Amino acid sequence: MENYVGPYRVLRLINRGGQGSVYLGFDERLQRKVAIKIHDLPGQRPQRRALLREARLVARLESPKIVKVYDVIESASHLAMVMEYVPGCSLRELLVDVRPSVASTLTVAVDIAGALAIARQNHVLHGDLKPGNVLIAENGRAKLTDFGISRPLADGSLARAGSPAAMSPEQYSGVPMDTRSDFFSLGAVLYHMLTGEHPFMHDGVLNVAQLLGGSARPMRDVLGQDTEVPEALMDLVEQMLSNDPDKRPRHTRYIRQVLRSLTRDVPLAATNTLRRESRPCFRPELPEDMPVLVPRELGRDARSRLPPAGSGKLARVAHWLRGTGRPLRAAVATAALTVLALASWHAVYNTPTPVTFSAPVLHYDHGTQLPDAFSVNWLIDELKLAVAAQVGPLHVLGSVGADAPAVVYSSTVRRPSPPDPRHSFGLALRCVPRFCVLDLRRTQGSSQYSSQAVLLSNAPFEEWRSALHGAAAALFF
Repeated sequence: MENYVGPYRVLRLINRGGQGSVYLGFDERLQRKVAIKIHDLPGQRPQRRALLREARLVARLESPKIVKVYDVIESASHLAMVMEYVPGCSLRELLVDVRPSVASTLTVAVDIAGALAIARQNHVLHGDLKPGNVLIAENGRAKLTDFGISRPLADGSLARAGSPAAMSPEQYSGVPMDTRSDFFSLGAVLYHMLTGEHPFMHDGVLNVAQLLGGSARPMRDVLGQDTEVPEALMDLVEQMLSNDPDKRPRHTRYIRQVLRSLTRDVPLAATNTLRRESRPCFRPELPEDMPVLVPRELGRDARSRLPPAGSGKLARVAHWLRGTGRPLRAAVATAALTVLALASWHAVYNTPTPVTFSAPVLHYDHGTQLPDAFSVNWLIDELKLAVAAQVGPLHVLGSVGADAPAVVYSSTVRRPSPPDPRHSFGLALRCVPRFCVLDLRRTQGSSQYSSQAVLLSNAPFEEWRSALHGAAAALFF
């Protein structure tokens, strides 16, 4: 049986970690792979609101150096982040077997520093920057993922649940953090890439005393005198690894300036080494991860070239037409379609489609602010308009949104049975303060379709209308 998260089909597990599981999914509407990370939601409402707020902030980050968040789906106990799927491997997987070159290290440093610059502009702190959260794409560029992870504290507040490999001294101590904490973690990643070891972890255990009160072993001592690593790069990494935040770079601008100057000195022959070095570590793309694709021309419209055995004259004429040249077939088809169109136009455009609507399911957290003119009747009326835009005139059956009767029957006249609905629609709206998830469902026979829209609860009324019409249109694709 197939598993779904909202409209996304779950194909297989990619990775399971302490902060949640990541699955490979498939968006059947847009025909693309997605990565779905599922987090457990905190039990207390303020913590849930804080996590949802972080999810919205992360979804707004726009950069080719950051894994894009496509969708956020909430259930009673879980939050699913639907993200861009990046074929390739993680930096953690690469470091298991490969000591990256200086050129590859600079590529990762430039891309991740650029990602941190975008995050800083949007007031977003990563808080868990480690090799497992740096993805190497098939084009040989690095992308940063997994922003906005939090965990509840005993007093009900939220703190970053960073991994030991990504811990800065202030993060371990529980004091407030800023972008300089991410700089420290980036320094640890670059130190690991250049030397082959983590600056503060030994045999998989974090050396807390060294992290809080000491310093990393000088890179030159680890590398030896014969290893050609630019002194400016080692100085930058050791500056970022200072246990005093005030001694680290204050802005990404300085870090990126140093990295750009170093990149200019890399020989052209060494460009794109990250792609060559990481290719053996790329995860296999399995055939079952995508629906089987056949040539479009061999789809439902393809026809047999053999004449039907035992068929009558009409069937043989049709088969003859299929064997003629395209101009003649086009002329015959145009004439036939014109006649059929004139004959069926009235029936098609004036026969209402029977449909039913379920009563909307609405959940609001205390303090949710919705547009002033918002009402259940407005939701139903807009949904009817959106559906009619897809299927034409409607004949609404049932008690929700039903059409007023047009004919009054006497007691002696038997009232005809209502037609069976061709489509049935359901609507659910779940809101926390400033954040709403609209869930639409369509049932047609034994098939079911769903779509979601996420929007701010206090968004202008026109945005609500646009979101509802867009989600309704998606039910038919």
